[in-house]
Amino acid sequence: MEGVNRAKLVERLTRLLSENKEKDVPCIFISYQRRDEDYAVEVASYIKDHQIDVFFDLDDINLKKSRDPKSVTNSITSGLNKSDYMLVIVSPSTYNSPWVPFEIGYAYENMEEKMKILRHKDLPKTGLPEYLKTKEILNGTQSLNRFLNSVRNSFFVYESVQERDSIKLFSSSNPLSNYLSNE
Repeated sequence: MEGVNRAKLVERLTRLLSENKEKDVPCIFISYQRRDEDYAVEVASYIKDHQIDVFFDLDDINLKKSRDPKSVTNSITSGLNKSDYMLVIVSPSTYNSPWVPFEIGYAYENMEEKMKILRHKDLPKTGLPEYLKTKEILNGTQSLNRFLNSVRNSFFVYESVQERDSIKLFSSSNPLSNYLSNE
């Protein structure tokens, strides 16, 4: 079983029809700056490969229809409301994003400890805005893997997956090494 992108209509329908329903599989909303799209694609793919769903906007049909501010806002809030966790990808280019601060602000209280900050290795640890330092910061591969493992362990679907398939283990070497330290 692989995770799906719930923003992609076909994948969402597949999940709804599958044996493992959305309520059984955790979902992580991926927040990122558009200039970090390649990085965000790899993060989303890594998460899905490890049997967790994502809400990743590149495949959101509503955004493809219209990019007006109201549609974008509705898509973001809908995606966050359908997600169990939020992973904010923070890199040197994040400061130029008009939407990442909105996503953080919308989810800040609701997500509480379920919001994590994924710091790009090119961004100094001291370079984060103060309000982001109030959330857990994932500084590298190991801390990301610990977070993802805790997400998986908090949902019952993995008990049934173990009976049918093997659960993919997290490794310290992964395709995100271009973006993350090995911390």
